[in-house]
Amino acid sequence: MNQGKEYIITLRNVTYYYPNTENPAIKNINLKVKEGEFIVIAGPSGGGKSTLCRILLGLIPHYYGGRLYGEVIVNGLNVVESSIKELVGTVGVVFQIPENQMVNLIVEEEVAFGPENLLFPSKVINERIEWALRSLKINHLRHRLTYTLSGGEAQKVALASVLALKPKILILDEPLANLDPYSAREFLSLLSSFWKENNITIILIEHRLTEAIKYAQRLVLLNKTIIADGDPRELLAKGILEDQGIEVPPLSRLAKQLKVKTIPLHIHEAAELYNGLIKSYVKYNPYPSSEANKNNGDNHEPIIVVEDLWYTYPDGRNALKGVNLKIHRGEFVAIVGANGAGKTTLIKHFNGLLKPTRGKVIVFGMDTRNHSTAELSRFIGIVFQNPLHQFFEETVEKEVMFTIRNMKVSNGEEKVREILKELGIYHLRNKSPHELSAGEQRRLAIASILVYEPEVIVLDEPTAGLDYGLKIELLNLIIDKILSKGKTIIMVSHDMEFLAYAPVNRIIVMNNGRIISEGPPRDILYRTDILYSAKLIQPQIPELITMLKLSKCIRPLNVDEVISFTRIGEENG
Repeated sequence: MNQGKEYIITLRNVTYYYPNTENPAIKNINLKVKEGEFIVIAGPSGGGKSTLCRILLGLIPHYYGGRLYGEVIVNGLNVVESSIKELVGTVGVVFQIPENQMVNLIVEEEVAFGPENLLFPSKVINERIEWALRSLKINHLRHRLTYTLSGGEAQKVALASVLALKPKILILDEPLANLDPYSAREFLSLLSSFWKENNITIILIEHRLTEAIKYAQRLVLLNKTIIADGDPRELLAKGILEDQGIEVPPLSRLAKQLKVKTIPLHIHEAAELYNGLIKSYVKYNPYPSSEANKNNGDNHEPIIVVEDLWYTYPDGRNALKGVNLKIHRGEFVAIVGANGAGKTTLIKHFNGLLKPTRGKVIVFGMDTRNHSTAELSRFIGIVFQNPLHQFFEETVEKEVMFTIRNMKVSNGEEKVREILKELGIYHLRNKSPHELSAGEQRRLAIASILVYEPEVIVLDEPTAGLDYGLKIELLNLIIDKILSKGKTIIMVSHDMEFLAYAPVNRIIVMNNGRIISEGPPRDILYRTDILYSAKLIQPQIPELITMLKLSKCIRPLNVDEVISFTRIGEENG
């Protein structure tokens, strides 16, 4: 890869106000990017990352309007003075939800769409299709229907359709948000290989730094203005990410806790650094084959019983294949698996949104085949992955009142006030749900369920698209507002790092419509064979301990537990 010396992007004193707003979305941004660089931009939600992306694409100010101050030069073009059409061949973008930028039914037609619209000759279009599919190793998807693609496949096709234009600058706006861990790791590896083989500038905007940071030549921290810009290892060593509430990879955070001078960015570096240090604290007592887990609900009656559940979609695809499961009162259960494993299909059976093709689901003694969703929803409240899909009303307060009226809850207005105050969104009661931040929308969705106090709360991918600070906020909400009241929680997630900290009793692993394993977190997160077969990866700390061949002795799930093990070792040593 030839890295040029010219600056392909220059921003000088850039400040931008969206229409009808008094506060700037970003202010006084100064940024220079060399041709061929791989930059990662991170920052809290609402910090201006997507706004910066829109400016580089020319969508601001040409599409969004508003007031843009300062100078923006992209590949020699002044963004304000140039049209969006002039920037199309220079800057390509892959958005967080790839399906939103697809317009064709067939993958091949989707990849051809850009060059066709720019009136490229047929020969050039065919060459571009071949090159893009081959470069991303997805030629086998060429004739697939776009709506049948998995999350990871859709992300690659969206990338191929952008690459077919051969842009000089590629912007990826949180491409990992909706990918399972295996697909995210695969996508980043593919992106890195492509970058090394082609003279292209990559700007990756991402919350999930645990996987992404090792690819960054530069890390830019953005929170309305640029907080820091430099070598990722140096910024981690200074502790700037923690100060801004930005995710710090566990392996990097462990270095500071153990006072190791070199900050590792990936697992192989960490294994070398921590090998002797961690082993010196470990007493070689074999780890028990199964973990006695207190408060796992086994002493309580099962409140959800799934027996030989099969579900076939109208297109003939079997999404669930003979699932058997029991959920006990008071449990906190996590259901994990890759995109398309059947997780969301399973939970939709708990409140009757879907009815079994074969087998049965019993919820609080009710066979879901014989009861309506309205009846079952009194016991089972589901918060889906995208909260916006379940909002109906004009304001936050009316949204929660909608639930109160539907569930015929007494003292409705008083309970709405209480729950909005309890979740810290009472001051937003007169705002539209669509005006809220991602974290506020998540809290509103949870408030709409908690207000009528169902016995079971189901959370579908609750951390998707949330920054680190909002994840911690969500975890505290789960512990303080739901578990403390004795409720049962079922959480669908592929956020393995979140699971390493959440007080989960049991993890259920799904793959291809079946449950392939279940057990306590300390067992499941160290079962590399099970996780691999389900296209999942270990959280970083279990991955480190496994690589050091210490999992028969200690099984920490997160940084705090490693530190506690080493302290015990020091005291006993």
